[in-house]
This record gives sequence, structure tokens and C-alpha cells, in this order.
Amino acid sequence: MDNITVLDRQHDHIEQQPNLSSDPEGCDAPYEGNHHLSPVDWDFYGLSLEVELLDNYERGGYHPVHLGDTFQERYTVIHKLGFGGSGTVWLARDKLQNRYVALKILCAEVSTDSHDVEILEFLEQRNDSGPGRQYIAFLLDHFQIEGPNGSHLCLVSEILGPALSQLALSSKQLRGSVARKVAHQAVEAVAWLHSHGICHGDLTAANFALELASIDSWSEQELYNHIGKPRTEAVRRASGKQIPPSIPQYLVEAASFWQLDPQMLTGNIRLMDFGISYFADKPPVDLGTPPGFAAPEIFFEQTVGQGTDLWALGCTIYTIRSNATMFEIRWGGLPEECIGAVVEVLGPPPPKWNDLYFNEDGKPKPRGGASENGESPSWADYVPDRIPLSEITANIADEYHGPPREEDNRPREKLPTELRMTAQGCTFVSPEEKPIIAIATEEADKLEDLLQKVIRWDPNERASAQELLVHEWFRGDFEDSKTAEGAPDLFQS
Repeated sequence: MDNITVLDRQHDHIEQQPNLSSDPEGCDAPYEGNHHLSPVDWDFYGLSLEVELLDNYERGGYHPVHLGDTFQERYTVIHKLGFGGSGTVWLARDKLQNRYVALKILCAEVSTDSHDVEILEFLEQRNDSGPGRQYIAFLLDHFQIEGPNGSHLCLVSEILGPALSQLALSSKQLRGSVARKVAHQAVEAVAWLHSHGICHGDLTAANFALELASIDSWSEQELYNHIGKPRTEAVRRASGKQIPPSIPQYLVEAASFWQLDPQMLTGNIRLMDFGISYFADKPPVDLGTPPGFAAPEIFFEQTVGQGTDLWALGCTIYTIRSNATMFEIRWGGLPEECIGAVVEVLGPPPPKWNDLYFNEDGKPKPRGGASENGESPSWADYVPDRIPLSEITANIADEYHGPPREEDNRPREKLPTELRMTAQGCTFVSPEEKPIIAIATEEADKLEDLLQKVIRWDPNERASAQELLVHEWFRGDFEDSKTAEGAPDLFQS
């Protein structure tokens, strides 16, 4: 086990991440027998694995978990699946049903606000097995636990493969025909939700995961042979004092399901994470949708509904096909940046929003026109150059193995000049340029048409998920769906 060194705040200073604690007294006092370790007084360094911050193991934060821990005398932790802002996720063995499950342990401070149980139990009771239901990741079980950092909601669900958002990070891209199939399944899932008056609220590629074939027959050792044994790093205090119960004795790196044979992935998906889902007739005041998937009405009017789901669905469809994000947000997701990214694609907002700007608090205000007041320029001036949807879809990079096509005769990608060391000294070398291969023109046009139906300023003008289901793009037999001999079933070679 490698070591993580934890430094007392009085010995060193490293900038801290925000504290999850809702207990001021627990935050202010250093550990001296108290079971809370405050990030105000502590820090750490030396991590060699990709693991969560120790700062989050505080009152209201993560529950400390160790390999071999058993919950409800039933679920035994054998590996880690991931972590995020709402909690940690573990691969566990269900001794009662003799199967592997995903065990998500929510942070204590979000456990009382999570809508997963309420929404999914409501949907279970609908008794509707219509198209789309099969793509929803329902819960297998849920329960509450008490720990040193508070009370935590635990959600048990089926084991799934990688999230679609992880494709680009793993240098993988779905084949064209598979991407269209998966995107259609995503639309089916949303249409089914909306038919029951439910909005997901967080439709991104991160919340659609590839379905995994059953691994329940594998022994624990066989599982490790496929995905690797857990890699851990021990937690140590620089002072030598004991580690408080609020923090695990070691951290575990998440397993990578990319090590599995691609044949273990069925080509179907599941829509997961209903933590901020809501009933359409009871919309929340705000959502936690990532800025790149947030509809403009969220910023201008602080309103949400099925329209915001449809906007995010359009962004997700583009990501599924392209492995990219339609609206690149680089500077923290402030309203002005987010709306500017939309203006770049759609042009200026409609009149009711075009005369608004965002103040320092991110609130929309009428534009007075006086530059000395610090107000932003008009939206047309803010983004002078446009990149329309037609250009965005036409430039989706893609693999192609069919006969020569006119669209392949595009300018070659200019690669950066490299500085190379030789025996004679340094020399600059221009690498061989690579041709840009893009999706077929016919498909680009069809995809543009589909996206135009939901990527619209006015939420009332967006096509419903049910209407999208019959779009020609999903049914097209485009040239780029042909693959080279020996290419994998799901991914481009």
C-alpha cells in the first residue's frame, strides 16, 4: 500500500477545496479526540492514484468505506466504481441474491434532498412496460446508514459499464450506426419519463451508461482478472497521530471497465442518477445541470421543465455521435459565457432576452447601454462570429472505410511543429499532416435537422422526445456506418 501524507495546517499551507461541512463547530476544531478532521486545519499531498479529496470526508460529506465492509449484512464491498460530488460508488457482492451490484453511498448533506427513491418508486408503480422503460436504471434496494459524518442514503442498482462521457477520455468512439442506435434509446428513455410527468433534470452523457452483460457467475478472483485488483493508498498524518473515524484508513482507485472485452458491452444503455429529477408540475427553483448542457431559460428566467430536458437531450445526442461537447464552457460556466456560447451557434436571443445582460451576481438585468456602467455589449457584438449547427455537424470527426467520397477531400489537419533532439543538435520537424475524415454529408444534414428541432431559444418551440423518435437520422443507413473487416462491434477501430 502506498502512503498519502496528511499535513497539519500549522506545519504547511496548501490551498483548500471548499468544505462540505454543515457543522461550524466541527469545521473549526482540529482533531484532538473529536472524530472530525477539518480541512481548515488539515491538508494532504502525495497522491499517485486518481482518488477523491480527503477534504470531503467531513461532517455532511462522504462516508468512510473500506474493502470488505458489509452493509445490511448483505452487501460486501469488493472494489470501487467511482466518486463524485454527491457520493462514492462501490462494487459489492449481494450475498442474498448471489449477484454483483453497484452501491452508491450519498454524502450526508445531500441524502435528505435526493429524489432518486421518490421518483424511481413512482415510476415503478406506473406498471408501464412501454418502449423506453427498459433503458431506465431502476433501484434494486435502498437503505440508510449512520456514520461519523452523518446519515447517508445508500442506493443499490445493477452493475453498468462505462458512462458515455468516458468514451473520449478513453480514446474510444462509437461507430456511427451504434451511436444512432444508442441516441435513439436515450430519446426513448426521456420520452417514457416525460409521458409520466417526470423530468430528469441532469441529462448529460455522464448519466447514460453502456449496459454490461451479466458477470454474476464470476468469482471474486475472476472479476479481478478482468478489471484488475483494487489499488489503494494508505492515509497517514504527518504528526503521527491517529486517523479519525471520519476518514478511511486508505483510499481506493476506481476500477476501469475498459479492461473488459468489448463483447461484454451489449450495445444498449441505461439512464441513471435521478438525484435532481422532479415532477414536471412541481419544478424546482434551480437545477445542477452542467453549464454546457443548461438551456438558456435557466439563465434568463430561472425556469425549468421538459423544455430544459429536451435542450440537454439535444446536446447529449451530439456528444454521443461526436465525442465532443456542443457548447464548450471553459471559464467556470458564468451565465454570460454560457449564453455567449449559444449565441455563437444560434445567433442573438429573441427580443425578450436580447436586451438583458448579466450582472456580477449572474442575474439578468435590463441593458442600459452605457458602457461606463460595466454592462456587456449587445449579444450580437459579444459574439461577432458564428459557428452554425450546419458547420458543427459537418465537422464531426469519424472513421470511414467505404468507397472514396467527395467530402474526404478536405484540408489536411495542420499538426504542431515538433522540436526534436538529434546528435547534430536541435531541429524543428513538421509531422506528416493527417486528412480530416468527417461524417458523410447526408448524415451531417440529417443530424443538423434533428438538433435544430431542440436546440432552439424558445423552449415552447422545441420538439418533444416523442416527436424526435421518428426522425430520419436514427433510421439512416449512412456510408460511415460501414466498418473495416475485423473492426470491433461497438467502437471505431
